[in-house]
Amino acid sequence: MPQELTLLLILILVHLVADFFMQTQAGIVEKCTLHYRSKFLYLHAAIHGLLSLAVLWFAVAGLASVLGMAALISVSHLLFDLGKSYTPKGQYSWFILDQILHVSVILCVWLYVTNQWPLVELAVGWLLSPKPLIVLIAYILATRPLSFLIAIAIGKWSREIDNSGSLAEAGARIGLLERFLILTFILIDQFAAIGFLLAAKSVLRFGDLREPHHKKLTEYVLFGTMLSFATTISLGLLTRAVLTAL
Repeated sequence: MPQELTLLLILILVHLVADFFMQTQAGIVEKCTLHYRSKFLYLHAAIHGLLSLAVLWFAVAGLASVLGMAALISVSHLLFDLGKSYTPKGQYSWFILDQILHVSVILCVWLYVTNQWPLVELAVGWLLSPKPLIVLIAYILATRPLSFLIAIAIGKWSREIDNSGSLAEAGARIGLLERFLILTFILIDQFAAIGFLLAAKSVLRFGDLREPHHKKLTEYVLFGTMLSFATTISLGLLTRAVLTAL
């Protein structure tokens, strides 16, 4: 198993190097503007295929299967990148989906050449067991559901607040990230880190809210922050209690 795992890690490393260090900004722009007419699109896919072929060649016996798997990585990469070139620019969700698809193909290739398919059954069985599902539900609750709850709680004051100097949706995304971190700190038993997180946010906010005419905004932000921390800490403690009881 250690040798098989090493092969998977090298394939992922090759993907990261080819995708993030062997692309130029000009090439990325060309893919997004010319789409299937971009020469760089095909060159980039070929680089992924050749690097994967080199890794598989030294690790796996059987020329036909190695060529086929390298071709699968190359062609799938080309198709995924082509599809992404038509998506709206600047949306991180498409970037994340693109990377998930690339890594999924690499994982399938690795499972095929190493015959590790029983691991899939074990992984699925573990993911569908109660504890991982409870943790997944907790993280889902900490994102959009708690965002809606907090928005409802502070909604009656939102019309009184001037957010003209703030980035669009920045507050909501900061809230999502802070709740994700708080829940993670609780589940890994690092309660002290929550205090550092609250202190860091307070320091960063102080420069914006120290003027007397910012009193309403100060109260608004403080209430939203306290509500976000309180609900997430409660969710985290409840999750820990349920996990401990199982």
